[in-house]
Amino acid sequence: MADDDLPDSLEPAIDVPPRDEPPPPPTPKGDMRVPSVVAIVSGVVVIAWYIFVVTASAISEIDNLPWIQIGMWVLAGVSFVCGIVSLNARMARELAAAGFIAGVAAGLLSISIGFFSGIELLN
Repeated sequence: MADDDLPDSLEPAIDVPPRDEPPPPPTPKGDMRVPSVVAIVSGVVVIAWYIFVVTASAISEIDNLPWIQIGMWVLAGVSFVCGIVSLNARMARELAAAGFIAGVAAGLLSISIGFFSGIELLN
């Protein structure tokens, strides 16, 4: 019979060579997760600082306040730039959008509140 010549489907294939492993997928372009996270974290720090400046600066005396204010301006600039860079994201777009919003919010707060309070602090 013809069925006797066919191999048993439950037997292991001993004489079949193993296949080559496919190459790993290339690194995806447009992965802007790191700048997005940097924009979010630095934006949250800047926003928290300006909330502190607006609410508690009248009752608190902080040493080195001008240096902290200059550091917040730099941090707001980093957050703003990383937020703009996040616009190029092709992956994790929700995270990139959050990074952009945090960067723009930190930049706007730094210009509005930070500029005038910084001039007050530096004088």
